[in-house]
Amino acid sequence: MKYTQLTDNIFTVEDFMTRPECLENIVLSEKIGYELAKVNTAGGSRVRTDIRNNSRAFHASEDLAQALWQKAQPFVPAQLGHSQALGLNELFRFYRYQRGHQFRGHFDESYVRNAVEASYFTFMVYLNDNFQGGDTTFRGLRIRPRQGMALIFLHSLFHEGSEVT
Repeated sequence: MKYTQLTDNIFTVEDFMTRPECLENIVLSEKIGYELAKVNTAGGSRVRTDIRNNSRAFHASEDLAQALWQKAQPFVPAQLGHSQALGLNELFRFYRYQRGHQFRGHFDESYVRNAVEASYFTFMVYLNDNFQGGDTTFRGLRIRPRQGMALIFLHSLFHEGSEVT
């Protein structure tokens, strides 16, 4: 695994997952099934294809969260202000982007587990890279998806899932 710090709050880890691990997760997500992804608005959570038109599947697994945390922990900032890194969110989201799909510019939301635990960083792994476009784009920085690569960044960074072409 190769760790790269791109900015103060954006990091990548190449080869975080092997090709077989990526394929295993793709199969798992397809068994769960995909639906159109929703966005959170003042009016609640709803489908807004003008903002995002990809699909997603949810999978809750504390075992998977713990296993991935064991691999990820050395690459994750141990502290942010007075907060300490404790692990990964156990609610996994699989996103499927096909040609023409995108997620316009946005900020990620924190996952609040309880009164003392909440997420500050997004931790994602690209499961495939057999497409054009689909970069994760920050202001002044484009991350090209590579199968098995992890991308870690602060929720508060404005970014988009650029269109798959």
